[in-house]
Amino acid sequence: MLISQMHKQIRWVIRILWKMVYCLIACELFLRLFSPVPLLPHGYRVTAYGLRGNEFNRDYRHKTPEYCINIRTNSKGVRADREIPYEKAEGVKRIVLLGDSFGMGYGVNLEDTFSSQMQKLLQESGVNSEIINLGVPAYGNAEELVVLKEEGLKYQPDLVLLAWHPSDYAENVQSNLFGLESGRLVRKNKTYLPKARIREFLFRYEVYRWIAGNLQFYKFIRNVIYLYIRKPIATVKTKLSAIISSKSGKGDMEAKKQTDQNMTDEDYQRNLTIEILKEIKRECVSNRATFMIFDIPVKLSRTEFESHFPECDGNSVDHFEVFSPIELFRRHRGEKIYWEKSEGHFTPLGCRIVGKGLAEFAFSKGLLSNKSAGLDGDVAL
Repeated sequence: MLISQMHKQIRWVIRILWKMVYCLIACELFLRLFSPVPLLPHGYRVTAYGLRGNEFNRDYRHKTPEYCINIRTNSKGVRADREIPYEKAEGVKRIVLLGDSFGMGYGVNLEDTFSSQMQKLLQESGVNSEIINLGVPAYGNAEELVVLKEEGLKYQPDLVLLAWHPSDYAENVQSNLFGLESGRLVRKNKTYLPKARIREFLFRYEVYRWIAGNLQFYKFIRNVIYLYIRKPIATVKTKLSAIISSKSGKGDMEAKKQTDQNMTDEDYQRNLTIEILKEIKRECVSNRATFMIFDIPVKLSRTEFESHFPECDGNSVDHFEVFSPIELFRRHRGEKIYWEKSEGHFTPLGCRIVGKGLAEFAFSKGLLSNKSAGLDGDVAL
Protein backbone atom coordinates (compact mmCIF):
# COMPACT_ATOMS: atom_id res chain seq x y z
CA MET A 1 0.00 0.00 0.00
CA LEU A 2 2.76 2.43 0.95
CA ILE A 3 4.74 1.53 -2.17
CA SER A 4 1.66 2.14 -4.31
CA GLN A 5 1.16 5.61 -2.84
CA MET A 6 4.83 6.44 -3.43
CA HIS A 7 4.49 5.34 -7.08
CA LYS A 8 1.44 7.60 -7.48
CA GLN A 9 3.31 10.56 -6.00
CA ILE A 10 6.30 9.92 -8.25
CA ARG A 11 4.05 9.71 -11.32
CA TRP A 12 2.32 12.93 -10.25
CA VAL A 13 5.68 14.74 -9.90
CA ILE A 14 6.80 13.41 -13.28
CA ARG A 15 3.58 14.62 -14.93
CA ILE A 16 3.99 18.07 -13.37
CA LEU A 17 7.63 18.27 -14.50
CA TRP A 18 6.69 17.14 -18.00
CA LYS A 19 3.96 19.78 -18.23
CA MET A 20 6.44 22.44 -17.14
CA VAL A 21 8.98 21.30 -19.71
CA TYR A 22 6.26 21.16 -22.37
CA CYS A 23 5.19 24.73 -21.57
CA LEU A 24 8.79 25.97 -21.67
CA ILE A 25 9.39 24.31 -25.04
CA ALA A 26 6.11 25.71 -26.40
CA CYS A 27 6.99 29.24 -25.21
CA GLU A 28 10.49 28.96 -26.68
CA LEU A 29 9.14 27.82 -30.05
CA PHE A 30 6.47 30.53 -30.07
CA LEU A 31 9.05 33.27 -29.45
CA ARG A 32 11.42 31.90 -32.07
CA LEU A 33 8.68 31.66 -34.71
CA PHE A 34 6.53 34.71 -34.03
CA SER A 35 8.34 37.17 -31.76
CA PRO A 36 12.11 36.59 -31.64
CA VAL A 37 13.95 38.22 -28.74
CA PRO A 38 17.52 39.57 -29.21
CA LEU A 39 20.07 37.44 -27.38
CA LEU A 40 22.91 39.72 -26.28
CA PRO A 41 24.68 37.89 -23.45
CA HIS A 42 27.42 39.79 -21.66
CA GLY A 43 29.46 38.61 -18.71
CA TYR A 44 30.93 41.14 -16.29
CA ARG A 45 33.90 40.97 -13.96
CA VAL A 46 34.58 43.09 -10.90
CA THR A 47 37.55 45.36 -11.55
CA ALA A 48 40.26 46.33 -9.07
CA TYR A 49 38.91 49.90 -9.10
CA GLY A 50 35.37 48.93 -8.06
CA LEU A 51 33.41 48.95 -11.32
CA ARG A 52 32.01 46.43 -13.75
CA GLY A 53 34.34 45.43 -16.54
CA ASN A 54 34.25 43.20 -19.60
CA GLU A 55 35.26 39.60 -19.06
CA PHE A 56 38.78 38.59 -20.01
CA ASN A 57 39.55 36.44 -23.07
CA ARG A 58 35.98 35.76 -24.13
CA ASP A 59 34.59 34.83 -27.54
CA TYR A 60 30.79 34.67 -27.74
CA ARG A 61 27.91 35.38 -30.10
CA HIS A 62 25.10 37.89 -30.22
CA LYS A 63 22.03 36.68 -32.10
CA THR A 64 19.00 38.72 -33.08
CA PRO A 65 16.37 38.58 -35.85
CA GLU A 66 18.66 40.85 -37.90
CA TYR A 67 22.19 39.59 -37.32
CA CYS A 68 24.56 37.09 -35.73
CA ILE A 69 27.95 38.50 -34.74
CA ASN A 70 30.93 37.62 -32.55
CA ILE A 71 32.29 39.55 -29.58
CA ARG A 72 35.92 38.92 -28.59
CA THR A 73 37.90 40.44 -25.73
CA ASN A 74 41.58 40.20 -24.89
CA SER A 75 43.29 39.56 -21.55
CA LYS A 76 42.44 43.10 -20.34
CA GLY A 77 38.77 42.92 -21.34
CA VAL A 78 39.30 45.19 -24.36
CA ARG A 79 37.23 44.34 -27.44
CA ALA A 80 40.08 43.30 -29.71
CA ASP A 81 41.48 40.24 -31.45
CA ARG A 82 44.99 40.83 -30.11
CA GLU A 83 46.87 41.93 -27.00
CA ILE A 84 47.58 45.67 -26.72
CA PRO A 85 50.50 46.68 -24.48
CA TYR A 86 50.30 49.83 -22.40
CA GLU A 87 53.56 51.07 -23.89
CA LYS A 88 52.94 52.99 -27.10
CA ALA A 89 55.15 52.24 -30.10
CA GLU A 90 57.13 55.13 -31.55
CA GLY A 91 55.28 57.08 -34.23
CA VAL A 92 51.85 55.71 -33.32
CA LYS A 93 48.88 58.00 -32.69
CA ARG A 94 46.79 56.37 -30.01
CA ILE A 95 43.08 56.95 -29.49
CA VAL A 96 41.35 55.66 -26.35
CA LEU A 97 37.62 55.12 -26.84
CA LEU A 98 35.28 55.43 -23.84
CA GLY A 99 31.63 54.42 -24.08
CA ASP A 100 28.83 51.97 -23.44
CA SER A 101 27.45 49.24 -25.74
CA PHE A 102 27.44 51.70 -28.66
CA GLY A 103 31.13 52.39 -28.05
CA MET A 104 31.97 48.71 -27.60
CA GLY A 105 30.29 48.03 -30.93
CA TYR A 106 27.18 45.98 -30.25
CA GLY A 107 25.45 44.96 -33.47
CA VAL A 108 28.53 44.48 -35.67
CA ASN A 109 31.66 42.34 -35.88
CA LEU A 110 34.95 43.83 -34.76
CA GLU A 111 36.08 44.89 -38.22
CA ASP A 112 32.78 46.74 -38.77
CA THR A 113 32.75 48.80 -35.55
CA PHE A 114 32.95 52.55 -36.04
CA SER A 115 36.26 52.58 -34.16
CA SER A 116 37.74 50.02 -36.59
CA GLN A 117 36.37 52.00 -39.54
CA MET A 118 37.85 55.20 -38.15
CA GLN A 119 41.24 53.56 -37.62
CA LYS A 120 41.17 52.12 -41.14
CA LEU A 121 40.58 55.56 -42.66
CA LEU A 122 43.31 57.12 -40.56
CA GLN A 123 45.76 54.43 -41.65
CA GLU A 124 44.80 54.93 -45.31
CA SER A 125 45.42 58.66 -44.83
CA GLY A 126 48.97 58.08 -43.66
CA VAL A 127 48.46 58.24 -39.90
CA ASN A 128 49.85 55.26 -38.04
CA SER A 129 46.96 55.06 -35.59
CA GLU A 130 45.70 52.63 -32.99
CA ILE A 131 42.32 52.73 -31.25
CA ILE A 132 41.89 51.04 -27.87
CA ASN A 133 38.21 50.29 -27.27
CA LEU A 134 37.47 50.55 -23.54
CA GLY A 135 33.69 50.53 -24.02
CA VAL A 136 31.64 48.58 -21.45
CA PRO A 137 27.87 48.03 -21.87
CA ALA A 138 25.62 50.16 -19.63
CA TYR A 139 28.42 52.56 -18.66
CA GLY A 140 27.76 56.23 -18.01
CA ASN A 141 30.21 59.13 -18.07
CA ALA A 142 30.92 58.75 -14.35
CA GLU A 143 32.26 55.23 -14.88
CA GLU A 144 34.10 56.37 -18.00
CA LEU A 145 35.91 59.04 -15.98
CA VAL A 146 37.09 56.43 -13.49
CA VAL A 147 38.16 54.05 -16.27
CA LEU A 148 40.11 56.82 -18.00
CA LYS A 149 42.04 57.58 -14.83
CA GLU A 150 42.56 53.97 -13.75
CA GLU A 151 43.12 52.31 -17.12
CA GLY A 152 42.82 54.53 -20.19
CA LEU A 153 45.74 56.86 -19.44
CA LYS A 154 48.07 53.87 -19.11
CA TYR A 155 47.80 53.53 -22.91
CA GLN A 156 49.37 57.00 -23.37
CA PRO A 157 46.59 58.33 -25.64
CA ASP A 158 47.03 61.23 -28.03
CA LEU A 159 43.24 61.56 -28.29
CA VAL A 160 40.43 60.43 -26.00
CA LEU A 161 37.16 59.81 -27.83
CA LEU A 162 34.01 59.54 -25.72
CA ALA A 163 30.86 58.02 -27.25
CA TRP A 164 28.09 59.99 -25.50
CA HIS A 165 24.53 58.62 -25.34
CA PRO A 166 21.38 60.24 -23.82
CA SER A 167 21.16 57.37 -21.33
CA ASP A 168 24.28 58.83 -19.70
CA TYR A 169 22.15 61.46 -17.94
CA ALA A 170 20.35 58.92 -15.76
CA GLU A 171 23.33 56.58 -15.43
CA ASN A 172 25.56 59.35 -14.08
CA VAL A 173 23.07 59.95 -11.25
CA GLN A 174 22.24 56.30 -10.68
CA SER A 175 25.87 55.24 -10.27
CA ASN A 176 26.28 57.78 -7.42
CA LEU A 177 30.03 57.81 -8.06
CA PHE A 178 30.03 61.60 -8.32
CA GLY A 179 27.77 64.39 -7.20
CA LEU A 180 27.56 68.18 -7.12
CA GLU A 181 28.19 70.33 -4.07
CA SER A 182 27.65 74.02 -4.71
CA GLY A 183 28.12 73.31 -8.39
CA ARG A 184 31.43 71.50 -7.91
CA LEU A 185 32.06 67.88 -8.82
CA VAL A 186 32.86 65.63 -5.83
CA ARG A 187 33.53 61.91 -5.53
CA LYS A 188 30.77 60.26 -3.49
CA ASN A 189 31.41 56.51 -3.70
CA LYS A 190 34.35 54.30 -4.60
CA THR A 191 32.36 51.46 -6.16
CA TYR A 192 29.35 50.84 -8.39
CA LEU A 193 28.59 47.17 -9.07
CA PRO A 194 24.90 46.68 -10.00
CA LYS A 195 24.37 42.91 -10.32
CA ALA A 196 28.03 42.56 -11.33
CA ARG A 197 28.96 40.02 -8.66
CA ILE A 198 25.88 37.91 -9.40
CA ARG A 199 26.59 37.93 -13.14
CA GLU A 200 30.26 37.22 -12.53
CA PHE A 201 29.27 34.18 -10.45
CA LEU A 202 26.66 32.89 -12.91
CA PHE A 203 28.87 33.28 -15.98
CA ARG A 204 31.45 30.98 -14.44
CA TYR A 205 29.21 28.09 -15.46
CA GLU A 206 28.93 27.02 -19.08
CA VAL A 207 25.35 25.87 -18.53
CA TYR A 208 24.29 29.41 -17.63
CA ARG A 209 26.30 30.83 -20.54
CA TRP A 210 24.45 28.51 -22.89
CA ILE A 211 21.06 29.47 -21.43
CA ALA A 212 21.83 33.22 -21.61
CA GLY A 213 23.10 32.92 -25.17
CA ASN A 214 20.50 30.57 -26.64
CA LEU A 215 17.14 30.54 -24.84
CA GLN A 216 14.71 33.22 -26.00
CA PHE A 217 12.24 32.48 -23.21
CA TYR A 218 14.92 33.19 -20.59
CA LYS A 219 15.65 36.60 -22.12
CA PHE A 220 11.93 37.33 -22.40
CA ILE A 221 11.40 36.61 -18.69
CA ARG A 222 14.40 38.80 -17.78
CA ASN A 223 12.95 41.68 -19.79
CA VAL A 224 9.55 41.30 -18.10
CA ILE A 225 11.14 41.22 -14.64
CA TYR A 226 13.16 44.35 -15.43
CA LEU A 227 10.23 46.32 -16.81
CA TYR A 228 7.60 45.36 -14.26
CA ILE A 229 9.57 44.54 -11.12
CA ARG A 230 13.16 45.77 -11.03
CA LYS A 231 12.62 49.15 -12.68
CA PRO A 232 9.69 50.19 -10.41
CA ILE A 233 11.60 48.97 -7.34
CA ALA A 234 14.68 50.95 -8.41
CA THR A 235 12.49 54.05 -8.87
CA VAL A 236 11.01 53.65 -5.40
CA LYS A 237 14.47 53.15 -3.89
CA THR A 238 15.73 56.31 -5.58
CA LYS A 239 12.81 58.35 -4.23
CA LEU A 240 13.19 56.93 -0.73
CA SER A 241 16.91 57.67 -0.82
CA ALA A 242 16.18 61.24 -1.87
CA ILE A 243 13.71 61.70 1.00
CA ILE A 244 16.11 60.23 3.57
CA SER A 245 19.01 62.31 2.24
CA SER A 246 17.01 65.52 2.28
CA LYS A 247 16.03 64.92 5.91
CA SER A 248 19.51 63.93 7.03
CA GLY A 249 21.27 66.68 5.11
CA LYS A 250 23.32 64.21 3.02
CA GLY A 251 24.12 65.05 -0.58
CA ASP A 252 21.66 63.31 -2.86
CA MET A 253 19.80 64.95 -5.74
CA GLU A 254 16.92 66.23 -3.59
CA ALA A 255 19.33 67.71 -1.06
CA LYS A 256 21.13 69.53 -3.83
CA LYS A 257 17.84 70.89 -5.09
CA GLN A 258 17.19 72.44 -1.69
CA THR A 259 20.39 74.46 -1.98
CA ASP A 260 19.35 75.65 -5.43
CA GLN A 261 15.59 76.20 -5.51
CA ASN A 262 15.48 76.32 -9.30
CA MET A 263 17.23 73.00 -9.88
CA THR A 264 14.95 70.25 -11.23
CA ASP A 265 15.92 66.60 -11.64
CA GLU A 266 16.67 67.31 -15.29
CA ASP A 267 18.83 70.30 -14.35
CA TYR A 268 20.80 68.20 -11.90
CA GLN A 269 21.37 65.43 -14.45
CA ARG A 270 22.48 67.96 -17.05
CA ASN A 271 24.80 69.87 -14.71
CA LEU A 272 26.32 66.69 -13.30
CA THR A 273 26.93 65.36 -16.81
CA ILE A 274 28.60 68.60 -17.92
CA GLU A 275 30.88 68.68 -14.87
CA ILE A 276 31.91 65.05 -15.39
CA LEU A 277 32.72 65.75 -19.05
CA LYS A 278 34.74 68.81 -18.00
CA GLU A 279 36.69 66.66 -15.54
CA ILE A 280 37.39 64.09 -18.27
CA LYS A 281 38.76 66.86 -20.44
CA ARG A 282 40.91 68.18 -17.59
CA GLU A 283 42.39 64.69 -17.17
CA CYS A 284 43.12 64.58 -20.91
CA VAL A 285 44.77 68.00 -20.98
CA SER A 286 46.92 67.26 -17.93
CA ASN A 287 48.14 64.12 -19.69
CA ARG A 288 48.80 65.86 -23.02
CA ALA A 289 45.86 64.31 -24.85
CA THR A 290 43.08 66.00 -26.78
CA PHE A 291 39.43 65.25 -26.05
CA MET A 292 36.58 64.66 -28.48
CA ILE A 293 32.93 63.71 -27.95
CA PHE A 294 30.82 61.63 -30.34
CA ASP A 295 27.19 62.64 -29.79
CA ILE A 296 25.08 59.54 -30.58
CA PRO A 297 21.72 60.75 -31.94
CA VAL A 298 18.33 59.36 -31.01
CA LYS A 299 16.60 57.75 -34.00
CA LEU A 300 13.07 59.07 -34.58
CA SER A 301 12.68 57.42 -37.99
CA ARG A 302 14.98 56.31 -40.81
CA THR A 303 15.22 59.91 -41.94
CA GLU A 304 14.94 61.90 -38.71
CA PHE A 305 17.39 61.98 -35.81
CA GLU A 306 17.68 64.08 -32.68
CA SER A 307 20.55 65.22 -30.48
CA HIS A 308 20.15 65.21 -26.69
CA PHE A 309 23.64 66.45 -25.89
CA PRO A 310 23.46 69.16 -23.19
CA GLU A 311 23.23 72.71 -24.43
CA CYS A 312 25.83 74.40 -22.29
CA ASP A 313 26.18 78.06 -21.46
CA GLY A 314 28.46 80.07 -23.71
CA ASN A 315 31.58 79.56 -21.63
CA SER A 316 30.89 75.83 -21.27
CA VAL A 317 30.08 74.49 -24.71
CA ASP A 318 33.33 75.89 -26.09
CA HIS A 319 35.22 73.47 -23.85
CA PHE A 320 34.13 70.45 -25.93
CA GLU A 321 34.80 69.30 -29.48
CA VAL A 322 31.53 67.51 -30.31
CA PHE A 323 30.90 65.49 -33.47
CA SER A 324 27.30 64.79 -34.48
CA PRO A 325 26.59 62.54 -37.50
CA ILE A 326 22.99 63.71 -37.97
CA GLU A 327 23.60 65.52 -41.25
CA LEU A 328 25.59 62.54 -42.58
CA PHE A 329 22.77 60.19 -41.59
CA ARG A 330 20.17 62.30 -43.39
CA ARG A 331 22.12 62.06 -46.64
CA HIS A 332 21.49 58.34 -46.79
CA ARG A 333 17.83 58.76 -47.63
CA GLY A 334 16.20 56.33 -45.26
CA GLU A 335 18.71 53.48 -45.36
CA LYS A 336 18.95 51.28 -42.28
CA ILE A 337 21.54 52.97 -40.06
CA TYR A 338 20.27 51.57 -36.74
CA TRP A 339 19.11 47.99 -36.22
CA GLU A 340 15.34 48.03 -35.77
CA LYS A 341 14.64 44.68 -34.05
CA SER A 342 17.83 44.36 -32.05
CA GLU A 343 17.92 47.04 -29.32
CA GLY A 344 18.79 49.84 -31.73
CA HIS A 345 22.58 49.80 -32.16
CA PHE A 346 24.35 50.80 -35.37
CA THR A 347 24.33 48.64 -38.49
CA PRO A 348 27.58 48.16 -40.47
CA LEU A 349 26.45 51.06 -42.68
CA GLY A 350 25.89 53.26 -39.64
CA CYS A 351 29.36 52.40 -38.36
CA ARG A 352 30.97 53.23 -41.70
CA ILE A 353 29.25 56.63 -41.77
CA VAL A 354 30.27 57.35 -38.17
CA GLY A 355 33.84 56.11 -38.64
CA LYS A 356 34.39 58.32 -41.68
CA GLY A 357 32.77 61.31 -39.97
CA LEU A 358 34.89 60.92 -36.85
CA ALA A 359 38.11 60.67 -38.84
CA GLU A 360 37.28 63.78 -40.88
CA PHE A 361 36.20 65.72 -37.80
CA ALA A 362 39.40 64.83 -35.93
CA PHE A 363 41.46 66.08 -38.88
CA SER A 364 39.46 69.25 -39.39
CA LYS A 365 39.92 70.19 -35.72
CA GLY A 366 43.59 69.20 -35.63
CA LEU A 367 42.93 66.80 -32.76
CA LEU A 368 45.62 64.36 -33.87
CA SER A 369 48.21 67.11 -34.34
CA ASN A 370 49.04 65.85 -37.81
CA LYS A 371 47.99 68.58 -40.21
CA SER A 372 50.16 67.23 -43.01
CA ALA A 373 47.83 64.28 -43.44
CA GLY A 374 44.28 64.47 -44.72
CA LEU A 375 41.35 62.55 -46.09
CA ASP A 376 41.33 62.99 -49.85
CA GLY A 377 38.11 62.46 -51.73
CA ASP A 378 35.07 60.49 -50.70
CA VAL A 379 35.19 57.06 -49.18
CA ALA A 380 32.65 54.62 -50.58
CA LEU A 381 30.12 53.57 -47.96
